[in-house]
Amino acid sequence: MKKILTDVDGVLLDWEISFDNWMTKQGYQPVNYSDYKQSSRYEIPQDLADDLVKRFNESAWIGYLPVLRDAYNGVRKFVDAGYTFECITSLSNDRYASELRSQNLVNIFGHDAFSRIRCIGTGADKDDILAEYDSHFWIEDKPANAELGSRMGLVALLLDLPHNQVYNEDNSLVQRVKNWTEIYNVIKEKHHGNT
Repeated sequence: MKKILTDVDGVLLDWEISFDNWMTKQGYQPVNYSDYKQSSRYEIPQDLADDLVKRFNESAWIGYLPVLRDAYNGVRKFVDAGYTFECITSLSNDRYASELRSQNLVNIFGHDAFSRIRCIGTGADKDDILAEYDSHFWIEDKPANAELGSRMGLVALLLDLPHNQVYNEDNSLVQRVKNWTEIYNVIKEKHHGNT
């Protein structure tokens, strides 16, 4: 099987909409809607933002995130073509949060979509894990993580979202993709060209 590496939040699942709904229940409203950093998005201190993100990621909500846009159709198209996915997600070190994440992904995308789901600490760097791979495709929504993968020899695809619009598209390290249909076309073209 051909393996694709992928982030989860902002690539497969819509973390942002669920977090915003959860934050509303905590008494917060977003101010800067397109900002990636939650401290800026909600205009709250960084330590409070970090604590709230961690609390959300370790809550029952994390087991019920909705699919992001066209990710379901894209993932299933890849699976039907003989691909599998390995997720690398900065969710939490909490065992039960990791289990909820896995259940959420399997419930949406199916048991056959993932060869592995790796959860690391909330906001943790992915350097050590990405260093284990070479020449795989790496799908991300965070420009810094996409570039990191590229510098480590991965083929980095940045899924186009409002919070990464300011990213320098002239950077040759990362290819921006609009949706999962485009991700599928890019990967199939590159794999077909290498056979």
